[in-house]
Amino acid sequence: MHAVAVSRSIEVARGGRRSPETMGYDGRRLALALAVAACWAAESIAWGAPRPAAPCMYVFGDSLVDNGNNNGILSLARANYRPYGIDFREGPPGRFTNGRTMVDFLSDMLGLRPPLVPPYATARPADLPRGANFASGASGILAETGNNLGGHYPLSEQVEHFRAAVGAMGNASAFRGNATRLAEHLGRCIFFVGMGSNDYLNNYFMPGYYDTAQRYGPRDYAALLLQGYAAQLAALYGLGARKFVVAGVGQIGCIPYELARMNSDNQPSVGSEDISISIGIGGGGGGVWSSPTSSNTSGSGGGGVSGNAKPTPPDGAGACNETINSAIAIYNRGLLAMVKRFNGRGGQLRGARLVFLDTVQSGTDLAANAAAHGFTVLDRGCCGVGRNNGQITCLPLQRPCDDRSAYLFWDAFHPTEAVNRIYAAKAFGSNNTAEVYPINVSQLAAL
Repeated sequence: MHAVAVSRSIEVARGGRRSPETMGYDGRRLALALAVAACWAAESIAWGAPRPAAPCMYVFGDSLVDNGNNNGILSLARANYRPYGIDFREGPPGRFTNGRTMVDFLSDMLGLRPPLVPPYATARPADLPRGANFASGASGILAETGNNLGGHYPLSEQVEHFRAAVGAMGNASAFRGNATRLAEHLGRCIFFVGMGSNDYLNNYFMPGYYDTAQRYGPRDYAALLLQGYAAQLAALYGLGARKFVVAGVGQIGCIPYELARMNSDNQPSVGSEDISISIGIGGGGGGVWSSPTSSNTSGSGGGGVSGNAKPTPPDGAGACNETINSAIAIYNRGLLAMVKRFNGRGGQLRGARLVFLDTVQSGTDLAANAAAHGFTVLDRGCCGVGRNNGQITCLPLQRPCDDRSAYLFWDAFHPTEAVNRIYAAKAFGSNNTAEVYPINVSQLAAL
């Protein structure tokens, strides 16, 4: 058992090609860490007690990963009604999909038991050392983002909730009076952070409610977001976070809501007031999946909006709203650069390791190979109203499609559980640095 586990871990670290001798110091250290982790796992299995790859996981984000934090607040950004959660058997609804989210699958892959971390809104003190989900539908990096939908917890408030959780854990019996022990524990945890979708969908591209598009060009707006993002990651680092998984923003110009607008005979402007009506029930989360006909193929690649040109309405050409996608590409390039900077030796977050998830690249690959995964419907929601089931999102007690596994999108904005499962698997185990950079989540956990 040990020999097989060690051999496999070194093979993973080699990427199937390189020996530890040719990998340099960091590569040899990764190979050793994976080998040690594999030995621990093998010993735990032999004794009948599997050791998780990480002892805990904390989640920060929007409706793509929210698991019920908005249920008890006055907000249109809630999913605590059927058919949301129709395939989720573990408890009441609150997730903006038919079943599990990507982070639900990731926590299971990491070996957390029970596999799901609770929403912070309902977590007990005893739950906190194992992890908690602080995400909130409609939230963004900017505090004002999502105010059109009512109550929510922006990223800064989510971080403050984690600060309170750290204080509660410090007073718990397991860590009482021992800050070093708590810091060591948190240093082994996975911190998933995915923000920015709503800063575009429920802010920048809603000029009837927000003036950010008048005050900032796409490049300056991305810089504003990244400045705030970096500050919050630094705050989490100050509270003990060391292992970060940072998700880029997907091509929300290709979600069913935008496709419905592109297919409309009477196409409204890109920021028309009717957006708030359509997303009011669904929660306003950004999409993560690109259309196979989209011209943008990577969040870290090129963008069609240069300099500080103001966003303009789409002209109806193509399958997606490339005005939105081009602005997203600028943001994603900056986010990847920030991850690289923080991973640099002697940087602001010394000792931290960050993994970047390029959701555009992963989504493009999934859409291009949709048939191989059993997906036959790529451009409409499983549950919704109007063109592409995207003009109005899933309504209470509405009957969704029968075969959810055939759809990329659950509603006008969010992926199905089937897509979330694939996306989590890519994040956890992909060796393609165009999708997960510079290492995958399983390798991050082993460090």
